[in-house]
Amino acid sequence: MRIKVLIFLVLILLLSFSTVFAVWDKKPELRWLTLYRLDDRRSHDSLYINRVSAMFDFQNAEEKSLFKVTPFSEFRRNFERNLWERIETGVEVGKDFTPWFYLGEGIQSVWLREDYTIAKYNHTKRRDSTESETRLVLSHQLFSNQHITLKGFFMDEYTYDFDLGRGVRNEVAVGIAVPIGKHFETSLNWRHVDRIHDFDSDTLEFGAALVF
Repeated sequence: MRIKVLIFLVLILLLSFSTVFAVWDKKPELRWLTLYRLDDRRSHDSLYINRVSAMFDFQNAEEKSLFKVTPFSEFRRNFERNLWERIETGVEVGKDFTPWFYLGEGIQSVWLREDYTIAKYNHTKRRDSTESETRLVLSHQLFSNQHITLKGFFMDEYTYDFDLGRGVRNEVAVGIAVPIGKHFETSLNWRHVDRIHDFDSDTLEFGAALVF
């Protein structure tokens, strides 16, 4: 919990100083991500995910990025269970501290319909909730020529449930992204999902994104 408070304070401090000098870039980046999450050990955890977002980049007079504001909505469909397991909508505020290091903090409203039993766990979440999500992303260009570019990335997402008053999930992903032209990107990654005080999952994810 102390880490969450510290991150909030750091972001608020940065925004307090930078907002005065910020100029909103009038061309937000619109992104539609389609993702398939495959868990071959437990078919119930194989999900089809759609996420739409609009990233607003606030810049200073020299057009240097100060911080980013990204409203989003995400929909997770479990075809095996014929169920929309999770629908969320919210906004994330973040900053690129270096070309390879991004840190963001999001607030989201969530509609949950998860309900299944696994081994000793009876995983039932059928309610509405409010969460915060801390997202840390490290990225690096692995290879590039006139035909293809490969980018490696590491991502950590920590979710805190305000209704329960505790952290409920930590997800770690490692993978590669391949931009294709200016408006399309594909990705492949491994993800470990730690449902705190509940069961874990290891999944493969195949993604494609349209960027405008």
